Amino acid sequence: MTLNEMKTCAAETLSYFIQTMPDVPFTEDDIVIEFAPKAKMTKRAKSLCAQYVPDKPFNETKEYQLANTIAANAIIGRDKSAVIVRVNYKNTKQNWREILFHEYMHIFCAKLEIDGEHFIDIYGSGHTLGEFENGTSEKMYDGFLNAGYVVWSEFIAQYYALLKTSDKPYTFSDIMDYAFGLLGEVHIAYDEHTAKTSFAMACAYLLTCDNGNILSDLVEIEDTDSNEKQAEIALRNCLAYLHAHLQTEKPWKINENFISELGNKFLMFKTMNSLHNGRR
Repeated sequence: MTLNEMKTCAAETLSYFIQTMPDVPFTEDDIVIEFAPKAKMTKRAKSLCAQYVPDKPFNETKEYQLANTIAANAIIGRDKSAVIVRVNYKNTKQNWREILFHEYMHIFCAKLEIDGEHFIDIYGSGHTLGEFENGTSEKMYDGFLNAGYVVWSEFIAQYYALLKTSDKPYTFSDIMDYAFGLLGEVHIAYDEHTAKTSFAMACAYLLTCDNGNILSDLVEIEDTDSNEKQAEIALRNCLAYLHAHLQTEKPWKINENFISELGNKFLMFKTMNSLHNGRR
């Protein structure tokens, strides 16, 4: 695709997003979309952050992701928000629709997840600087809360991106190898954020399958005392927990207890998955 075609796709996907999602808290004029080559992603993203969210400085993890890995990133402001997108001429229109819907979903959720407040503005995360009431300079929750929020935010964005932009539903056989490859990355990922994101993406693919109850499609392991069995149980618990929340009236709504419990379940899977893979 040409750059103009990418820009057209971004605008069309935004229009479609606003039409297909309920109670969208922004208009097309509220979202700034910029495309940049890989070498300029970090510089442009910093400029957009300074303009729209000056109170949220970058950290090393975000800089690394922008320079090396991510295809797009949502910069969520109180009024206007921005999406910085890496130019990639090889992506198909379907690729772009999924990527862009995912980023718009981040903005949507951040504005609606807690009655107009952004979860990390209230509770903080391992990627957010802020102020405690007692005057300390950082909010650094790198436990259940941080793990749960990263998993949730990436899961819900990708779940709806797949649900709303795919031409036809995935079957379990379609995505099984890819999803379990992502789950394997939880053990070998070079950083914690990548581990959480890989897990979230795997769960999104698994829960958009058209095979009915995905939990029944996972292979049962006979040895109930094995680390592999415990890892499977932990995965099932996470999927069941996410699936139950998706059945609520407004699945993008969250609270501290939900996020903390999701983080607990993810970290249990991470532990058991590491033990299982570590003994191979």
